[in-house]
Amino acid sequence: MPFKSLNIKDSIEAIKKGAIIIDVREQTEHDQAHIQNSVLLPLSTVSAEEVSKINSQNKTIIIHCRSGKRSKVAANILLNQNYTGEILEIDDGIIGWIENNQPIISK
Repeated sequence: MPFKSLNIKDSIEAIKKGAIIIDVREQTEHDQAHIQNSVLLPLSTVSAEEVSKINSQNKTIIIHCRSGKRSKVAANILLNQNYTGEILEIDDGIIGWIENNQPIISK
């Protein structure tokens, strides 16, 4: 099953329904601004095994990055490793999230 790219509105709905938010940016980016309850898993460490550790109940995951490029790469990595859970990604990344006036956690 391929992953699905979502706009901000649909991303919010998926999160409200319990999707686990996975941030594939680097620690410094995450520290500057991140979506509440997101789990940091930098792109260089993304694997089906790591996601399964974070998501032991096999809930839907929603991946995001800065602009939507790394999240698509991460989704493809998971698909290539035969990850079986539902994979969503935020098409416009955290930039789109912020531009749509959605809340973030920042230092």
